[in-house]
Amino acid sequence: MRNAVFLGPSGGGKSEISVNMALRAAEERGPAVHFFDMDQTKPLFRSRTCRDLLERSGVVFHSGTEFLDSPVIPDAVADFLRNPDCRCILDVGGNLAGARPLGRLAALREADSAAFYVINVYRPFSDEQSIREDMERIVASARIPAPRVVSNPNLGRETTLDDVLEGHRRLLPMLERLGAPLDRLCVRIPLLERIRPLVDCPVSGIALHLDGREVKQR
Repeated sequence: MRNAVFLGPSGGGKSEISVNMALRAAEERGPAVHFFDMDQTKPLFRSRTCRDLLERSGVVFHSGTEFLDSPVIPDAVADFLRNPDCRCILDVGGNLAGARPLGRLAALREADSAAFYVINVYRPFSDEQSIREDMERIVASARIPAPRVVSNPNLGRETTLDDVLEGHRRLLPMLERLGAPLDRLCVRIPLLERIRPLVDCPVSGIALHLDGREVKQR
């Protein structure tokens, strides 16, 4: 997979996860990593908060200019998506306005691109019906193939191992009923090794960067 787009409602953690993915991709010394902040909403945390961190790590950061604090879609996204010498990571805003511009990016429907939908069951309005409705609206607006789900159960820096396990186990039967495939579980790095033997899916450790307190990446 060369290109990855992260979708989901605001507050699910997609910006944090996409930043971590870009940092890891840069460490691999492969194709140039391009990060696109396509957030069209106004959440508390945006990936552009980590622009300096990403650029110091060798990631090329793209974001549109802002008009009245509303970001504009970065230029030339489609060109970079089609360039085999680039690896692109897109952080998309958490509503229909954020997802809609993806419908114009035909390259995201090609084989070397994948979409990931991030769900945090501890986020407000994360009951099964709300998850279904949000996912259907956002995916339809983006006009992309069905995404794989990233389970990201967390309550911030104070999240415990039990919190992660409870939230993840709560999500699994929902995904089965929704017919949505699970891609992986994300947890904070300090919990990574403890949780791996307790779940039956790939697990990725993430550092929390968006609040300005950087944690060493592993």
